[in-house]
Amino acid sequence: MAFLKITAYGDPLLRRQSDPIDPVDDEIKQLITDMTDTMQAANGVGLAAPQVGVSKMLMLINWSNLDEDRVEKKVTAYINPQILESGGELSSTEEGCLSLPEVWGEVKRPDYIRIKYQNQDGEEVEEDLRDFPARVFQHEIDHLFGILFIDRMSDSDRGEIKGQLQSILDGRTKPFDPDNIIEESTDNITDIK
Repeated sequence: MAFLKITAYGDPLLRRQSDPIDPVDDEIKQLITDMTDTMQAANGVGLAAPQVGVSKMLMLINWSNLDEDRVEKKVTAYINPQILESGGELSSTEEGCLSLPEVWGEVKRPDYIRIKYQNQDGEEVEEDLRDFPARVFQHEIDHLFGILFIDRMSDSDRGEIKGQLQSILDGRTKPFDPDNIIEESTDNITDIK
């Protein structure tokens, strides 16, 4: 089990466009494993490679609590993901982010998207996502283009979280860091500071 440090708001890497992945090699597969461990330890729903300091077109979504039809997939890796089309209603829902701990805000997003990505075997996949799964995918893919959910909030809502953002910038509020994990054994996390 390997845990990676979550990149905090303010790090310039979170504002860069990520590089495409070619090929899907053992290094990428190991990154997927490490990101999965990290996302689960941090109780995340999704995680993008820039959030662990890697500027690559890779993101994960933990479907186990999001979509009954995808429970068997649990964590899915999306390599070089794209949104081919979006539509439906624009809905507003509160979002948060592992890189912006304790920050929440209302974001409007389309409730339907058609996506394309490569899986861990390098195979190309296309599928449709709706409602909350579509929102999570859009949130994570934004990270790959240097966009944070706070960029999609209204100016007035962003003004209300200014103090929370400053707390992250000052280091008073910190994202998940494996150095703060105390383990009794390699299989049992007992305390997260």
